[in-house]
Amino acid sequence: MKRNPCQDQYRGRRFRGVFALCVVVLLTAACGSTPKTEQKPAFRVVETTLAKAVDDVGGQDLPLHPTTRFTTQDPAVIAHVSLADLSGSHRIHWKWYDPDGRLYLKSPEHVLGTPPDKYAATAAAWHKISLKGEKAARLPGGWHVQIYLDEKLVTTRHFNIDIESPGISADAGFHIPQTAMQNPDGVAVVIGNRRYRHPDIPVVEYAHRDAEAVKQYLVQTLGYRENNIFLEKDISKARFEALFGISGNHRGIVHDYVKPDRSDVFVYYSGHGAPDLEKMKGYFLPVDCDPAKIALNGYALDVFYINLAHMAARRITVVLDCCFSGGSSRGEHLVDSASPALIKVDTAPILPAGAAVLTSAGSDQISSWYDEKGHGLFTYFFLQGSGGPADADRDGRITFEEMHRYLSDRSEGVPYWARRLHGGRTQTPMLYGNRDNDVLVQLY
Repeated sequence: MKRNPCQDQYRGRRFRGVFALCVVVLLTAACGSTPKTEQKPAFRVVETTLAKAVDDVGGQDLPLHPTTRFTTQDPAVIAHVSLADLSGSHRIHWKWYDPDGRLYLKSPEHVLGTPPDKYAATAAAWHKISLKGEKAARLPGGWHVQIYLDEKLVTTRHFNIDIESPGISADAGFHIPQTAMQNPDGVAVVIGNRRYRHPDIPVVEYAHRDAEAVKQYLVQTLGYRENNIFLEKDISKARFEALFGISGNHRGIVHDYVKPDRSDVFVYYSGHGAPDLEKMKGYFLPVDCDPAKIALNGYALDVFYINLAHMAARRITVVLDCCFSGGSSRGEHLVDSASPALIKVDTAPILPAGAAVLTSAGSDQISSWYDEKGHGLFTYFFLQGSGGPADADRDGRITFEEMHRYLSDRSEGVPYWARRLHGGRTQTPMLYGNRDNDVLVQLY
């Protein structure tokens, strides 16, 4: 790919150590043509990302496969920094710490800079430690990396290096059971909306991983056929409408796959939800949504339920690892000037017979992550419970009510761990519908 000469001028050199460590710095703006300004914008860090690789996309070094969970077979752990409005001279370096808290490596200091009276609109820097075949691969567990800019600590990012591959069965604490259940006519949509296009909407860190795990659960545990499962990542409003239809027209793709009175429909969603404060209605957030215009470019929760009810499915199961209070697991607000604790939207669905909805939190609560496990907290316990722990009477069958009791247990379930892991946060999973005694999982 042909490079802009100015970009090449500011591309840093690679530094390799004993463990194949390197750093690359890239100024993405054409700084030579940037006009002089009397008032330069303030230099700032936009985002720090842990990833498995970087790629030169359109002249920009961008992180690929962002994650906080790595394996001994991965090539490297990348600590990537996105910067904006770079001017003057600045120094950046990284410190990597192993699971025992010992300093594993301190990178050399690298200089970021522009000519006098000029600035670069965007810049990126990254550093890595190599994994496969290197010393770090022999030190599995919880690591962290610190990033310093001009001798000041910018952030500390935690991550895990696992001995096995990152397959779901390797997760500590649960496995996805293989059962004899068969559902050849079942139709499922599994959505993981992780990265949003609007800069004010934070990443949903584990949405893709959760979605992949739930697809595996549908195949191995519930007996769905893979070609009847739509695994959807980072979908737009247009894709929501294509799948589930629009207001007044439910004949989307899911409708076309349903065999009347024979097909079960299963929908899972991990991502952001948010409220429309004027009508106090809940919306799924497509990745192209503007949070200031949720009523216009979100996908309405009531339309979703109404359209599902018109699909003539035998049974409907909806599992939602999201909240509609306008907050995120990290404490960010999606709705300006509104505290999630004060927002109480009507999210209780009006459902037909044969429908059940499990949600991760109440209408005024926030859905949490389980960083240590690399999943949404609710999804983690839902999958863990499906392996047997939710079978309270040990009869080999897990009903919806048993699953709900397991998830909402205040001593061992989601409410306890949300409180413990997130500073006293209240999160209580909810069950709606009339299928309390129906079997969700037949273990044997």
